[in-house]
Amino acid sequence: MSAWNFIQNIRDNFKRKEPLSDEVVEGFLRVLEKIRTEDVTCKEVFEQLDQYVEKEVDGRDAARLMPLLREHLDMCSDCCDEYEALLEVIEKSTDI
Repeated sequence: MSAWNFIQNIRDNFKRKEPLSDEVVEGFLRVLEKIRTEDVTCKEVFEQLDQYVEKEVDGRDAARLMPLLREHLDMCSDCCDEYEALLEVIEKSTDI
C-alpha cells in the first residue's frame, strides 16, 4: 500500500468533512519517514525475539505486528539464525 493510499484510508476512517491540507499530509509523511529510517539494533532484536516467535507460534502475523523487527531479520543473518533456532526449539516443545 502506498503512503498516499494509507493516508486516504485514514481520511476515510475518520470521515473528515474538510480535506487535510498539503502541509498536514507532508508533515505526516515526514514522521513516517523518520520512523521508517530508524534502525533496529541486534540488541533490540534479541530483546524482542521471544515475543516475535510467540506471536508466530500463536498463528498471529508477527511480521505485520512487528515490521521493523521482521525487516531486521531479513537483513541480518546473525539475528535470523537466532530467530530460526528459537522458532525450532519452541515448535518442538509444543509438539511434545
